[in-house]
Amino acid sequence: MAVKAGTLWRDPVFRLGLLFRIGLAVVLVPVIQTTWFIPFLRSAIAHPSLDPWSSFLTLGGNAMAYPYGPVMLLAHLPGTLLGALADALLRTSYLTGAGFRLGLMAADIAEVYLLYRLFPEQPRKLLWLYWWSPIALFVTYWNGQTDIVPVALLTLALLLVREYKATASGVALGLALGAKFSMLLAVPFISIYLWRNKRLRSLLPPFALASGATSVLLLAPALLSRGFMRMVFSTPESARVLDLALPLGEGLELYLTPLLYLLAIYAVWRLRRISFDLLMATTGLAFFLVVLATPAPPGWYLWLVPFLVAHQLQGERTEWLLVGGFSVLLIGLHLFNSSGAMLPLPSLDPQPALAEFATRTTPWLHSLGYTAIVSVGLILLVHMLRERVARNDYFRIAQKPLSLAIAGDSGSGKDTLCRALAGLFGEHSVVHVSGDDYHLWDRFAPMWEGMTHLDPRANDLQRFSNDVLALMDGKPIHCRRYDHGAGRFRRPTRSDRNDVVIASGLHALHMARLCERFDVRIFLDIDEGLRRSWKMYRDVEQRGHERDAVQASIERRAGDARRYIHPQQGAANLVLRLQPVNARHTETLAPDAIRLKLAARIRDSTSHERVARTLIGLCGLHLDVQWSQDSGEMEMTIEGDVAAEDVALAARTLAPGLQEMLDYRPQWQDGMSGIMQLLVLIQIEEALKSRIQ
Repeated sequence: MAVKAGTLWRDPVFRLGLLFRIGLAVVLVPVIQTTWFIPFLRSAIAHPSLDPWSSFLTLGGNAMAYPYGPVMLLAHLPGTLLGALADALLRTSYLTGAGFRLGLMAADIAEVYLLYRLFPEQPRKLLWLYWWSPIALFVTYWNGQTDIVPVALLTLALLLVREYKATASGVALGLALGAKFSMLLAVPFISIYLWRNKRLRSLLPPFALASGATSVLLLAPALLSRGFMRMVFSTPESARVLDLALPLGEGLELYLTPLLYLLAIYAVWRLRRISFDLLMATTGLAFFLVVLATPAPPGWYLWLVPFLVAHQLQGERTEWLLVGGFSVLLIGLHLFNSSGAMLPLPSLDPQPALAEFATRTTPWLHSLGYTAIVSVGLILLVHMLRERVARNDYFRIAQKPLSLAIAGDSGSGKDTLCRALAGLFGEHSVVHVSGDDYHLWDRFAPMWEGMTHLDPRANDLQRFSNDVLALMDGKPIHCRRYDHGAGRFRRPTRSDRNDVVIASGLHALHMARLCERFDVRIFLDIDEGLRRSWKMYRDVEQRGHERDAVQASIERRAGDARRYIHPQQGAANLVLRLQPVNARHTETLAPDAIRLKLAARIRDSTSHERVARTLIGLCGLHLDVQWSQDSGEMEMTIEGDVAAEDVALAARTLAPGLQEMLDYRPQWQDGMSGIMQLLVLIQIEEALKSRIQ
């Protein structure tokens, strides 16, 4: 869902916040900016150089003045340069800093817009949570820190990842690293997200290449600068992550902050699949761990704000209260123990009074305040872990494979439906177990003279069941493959576990123990005339059988079909019956030229009315719906022409929560094949809801 900038601009909550920010940028002059940042930028403007860090130190500048990378410098220069030019024309000294602060405000506006794009469902709530966030206002406009620039670039990288723009996302992340190297904390989590989702795995190489190339291009020249290395990597702030340590004796220490961070990476790696919501939650948790386990300066807390916003958007009032308490404690502590701002227009400087109050407080009171911040932060972290991870529907669903069974008579389209479903989830995410591979004998065995393939005794159903159950439990299997062209079995091959297990065959729903384990059970009850037409075409044209032999086989198998195959309908929760619109066309037209209609019988459906409305209103189909309250079954007859694009739009409308389980370019089909894909997907959503209840 795209969000237009005009929508944001017209919101009165945004306009009021913008006016408030302009007022803060004009009235407040943060000490840290006038003492450190502005002198460095004035030096870079007055003495242009490819290495402004070394030039600044050569001129006697403070090594603590600018611990940032080249991207941060590029972000700060335009506003500062305009302010400096205005100062030169008007012979003042105020506008250089004002230009610097307006540049920060531009990054702040970019951040709220990016969050607006990430979470468009609750725009007004988002504005209150971020645009009026006490932490964001305090850190950026009172304390004067510039971390909003790398935070906005990181948010841009996350947004582009969600939109499958891997190269652009990598460039944005490289820019974030070029602004502040601390954004490296997010890299492992984005990489794991792309790798663990097989549907997105192809995006990892361009993402890694783009982020690596951008970072090297920006940072490699700077790393050759002694001034840059001293000002950026040799500051006390860069070593704070090592402050929390456990002495081990003989001069050895165990650094706990890096340890906790590495454990967080390992925990995320152990997840089978990760949704974008889980990526946001786990990345936020990692930033939280680092900030809470470190005596962090105020700017570091700004890293948490986007993730706190995401948490509150999905949370309840308790989360608001916790974040509010965390914000109050943080501001209360740093108001007295960190540098603040002056008010030059009324010539008011509250810093001496605040500093005097801080000197009168005992060290234990300062420590008590910090302990309170960490305590509330840990409670927030636990809430995020519980609500955004442990109770996340996708997390709970993805811990075991999605399993589907497709049963039906020979020539009913089981393999066709399997391929259609694999096109939705991506071949890379599907493992298919075919019942044909479990026939006891090949085509030339004499036993077939007295028995058909439809007889359960002619198939190794116990091994079929064991193999499917093994894949459901995440174990690999070894299975021989039946070659329909040669009529022989090939040597066994290994099939590994995967995100989706599809078991298809004549007897896929024959065994009760196996049926109970499937999430969705599908039976294909194809019109007999249509089935015979399809089977004749498949066996004669594709598999090379003689027409008379195929016809004789159909007649010989009819009794076994009634005895062993058709009763499996009772175990299915979705029965699909394709029928020709005109029955005579099965005798006169090629199979792919026959116009079809679909009759679907769905058990225990809770969304049939919504499905019917969507198929009629969005896809323009003709429907006849019959509902039986006694049996809990709905029968829906669907007729008409529909394009794959309309089916895809209907899927996004009816099953938005499953979009992250599909391939990022799902292959929807036209016509009734696409409607069958859609109905299976809706049944999957129903089943997964039952799994997590």
